[in-house]
Amino acid sequence: MRSAFLPVIPVIIVSLAVASRGIAADPPAPAAKLDAFGRWVIAADFAADGSTLVTAGGESLLYRAGDVVVWKTDGTRVGDLAGHPTAVWAVRISRDGKLAATAGYDGLVKLWDYSARTLKSDLKKHKGWVRALDFSPDGTKLATAGEDGTVILWNTADGSEIKTLAAHAGAVTAIEFSPDGAALATGGGDKVVKLWDVGSGAEKAKLEGHGDAVWSVTFAPDGAKLATAAADRTVKIWNVADKKELATLKGHKDWVTSVAFSSDGARLVSGSLDGAVKFWDVAAAGEQEGPAAEKSSIWCVSFSPDNKQFLVGTHSGAKLMAVPAAKLLPPPPPPPTPATPPAAAMPAKGSLAAKPLVPTSFVSAAGATGAIAKDGIVMVTGTLAKDTYTLKAVVPDGGAPRAIHLEVFPDPSLPSQGPGRAANGNFVVSTFSVMAGVPGKPETPTAITFSAAKADYEQPNFTAAGAIDDKPATGWAISGGIGKEHQATFEIPSNLALLPGAPLTITIDQQYDDGQHAVGKFRLSLMQAEAAAP
Repeated sequence: MRSAFLPVIPVIIVSLAVASRGIAADPPAPAAKLDAFGRWVIAADFAADGSTLVTAGGESLLYRAGDVVVWKTDGTRVGDLAGHPTAVWAVRISRDGKLAATAGYDGLVKLWDYSARTLKSDLKKHKGWVRALDFSPDGTKLATAGEDGTVILWNTADGSEIKTLAAHAGAVTAIEFSPDGAALATGGGDKVVKLWDVGSGAEKAKLEGHGDAVWSVTFAPDGAKLATAAADRTVKIWNVADKKELATLKGHKDWVTSVAFSSDGARLVSGSLDGAVKFWDVAAAGEQEGPAAEKSSIWCVSFSPDNKQFLVGTHSGAKLMAVPAAKLLPPPPPPPTPATPPAAAMPAKGSLAAKPLVPTSFVSAAGATGAIAKDGIVMVTGTLAKDTYTLKAVVPDGGAPRAIHLEVFPDPSLPSQGPGRAANGNFVVSTFSVMAGVPGKPETPTAITFSAAKADYEQPNFTAAGAIDDKPATGWAISGGIGKEHQATFEIPSNLALLPGAPLTITIDQQYDDGQHAVGKFRLSLMQAEAAAP
């Protein structure tokens, strides 16, 4: 943010002058050092010899051109693997350092000669997003994970397909070969981790226990353990031999997007959308001292081969940091006595009656589409980003309005059944506001200042009251209650009169950092006082 307006003026004048002469302004020079690189870093990998590392990402998570950059481990830029038309979500370097592979949001997989920085093959079969990929230890095979639920094994010598596995009921979001190359681990949006026999393509085991989409899988260097990370905010450690869960590591406050073993297998590092990087003692299944949280959501973490550095990739660049000493944190205090559940959002039966507000229009600031049903239910599809829904409605006939009721509904078409559009089914209503007018006029100049807000279910630190406190970092969310119908009620002051026929403008603002947590299916109702019995 600039502290004054004056420095902007010469830039604008110069830009206009250049445009008037028909001369295009030069793009900014690419960052020469990693600490000056400010683009999304969604994935990263170190070369096995520790001499270089590669980061992948782009300008956004989706359709804008992606980038793959090669760096020395001192943070100096040494090259690029250019050519992805969309954001790059996955990158791997083969263990012998001869090959690299990358995958984009559009499903395009590229196989590279890593040392020469030249393209060997475009691998085109996946339909939709490819979230993850991995080389076999000998570098002869490449496994890629598809949004359509398939895993494809490729021959790296000629880019031909070896076989396709129908792997998961939902998107395949994580994949890794075992250290001996005989097994393949996959994780999916169906919350399941699977182990596969590479030779036959047969499913060997199904590991169940995560409560949301699995985002990362990784084998210990000796192949005896498997670590998995998920949108349920946990990391799990499994025993590969008997397929049993050894530990669940808790502490992250949002999706855990990445987990990695140290090269000696003694430690894990995990990163989350909450900005936290956590180190774990594998044997003790306990958290170790770690760095301060990042200000940006974390998409990838990785140890350097010598365990002296670790990399953190975020939507505002990447950092190389020294690995902290292995020191266990003290155990957490016992959980507090459960609080009294929040009061029901619906007022007592018989006191108020709900009448649906059937919107006359729906506008999404991000360009999403809202289909309005006859019963007032709105189903949102299309563009997913930070968004503001603006709806127009009219106060129906009936008793005096006392509250506005927001219902959110699950639906099979939504991720994890919804009601939100984020991959974990959640949403965050940052601000809920209503403007009102007078009957017969379209304008809505009067802001309703709600006296209270309640919900039948509230995520810790994301309450219904947070949607009316004028703080953009708060809001109503429902982690832990995904896939179910929920309601929030916003109480109208008793001294405010809303007459039948009065126009309303309802705004549902959703500004959560990742741009994914928007409401998918909802309905608005007006709670009106019932007429007194004669």
